[in-house]
Amino acid sequence: MNPSLRIAMIIVGVLAISFAVFTFYSRFTAQRKALSYQFNGRVDTIVYDNSGKPTVTIHGAKYDLSVTHWDFDHQVETGDSMVKKMDSMAIKIYKTDGTVIIKQ
Repeated sequence: MNPSLRIAMIIVGVLAISFAVFTFYSRFTAQRKALSYQFNGRVDTIVYDNSGKPTVTIHGAKYDLSVTHWDFDHQVETGDSMVKKMDSMAIKIYKTDGTVIIKQ
């Protein structure tokens, strides 16, 4: 095997492994961050990013809800109430019309 091809393959392999480790670590820390969230209150403000992931403000505290696999699909609006307990991935959304949406 050509030495320059071998070096290129090693570099590509190291980059692939580094990317995999970084992705796993990022996902793990995001999950951990989401588990630490605890809130219960009315949504003061909500901002959706370009990919539709929300950041909500409840009682003046911001919560980045894009860090997990939750798919809110623009269902959360200002005025809705949200409840999440620490160490749980379940979020209850109480809509202003009385419906309840549960995300896990």
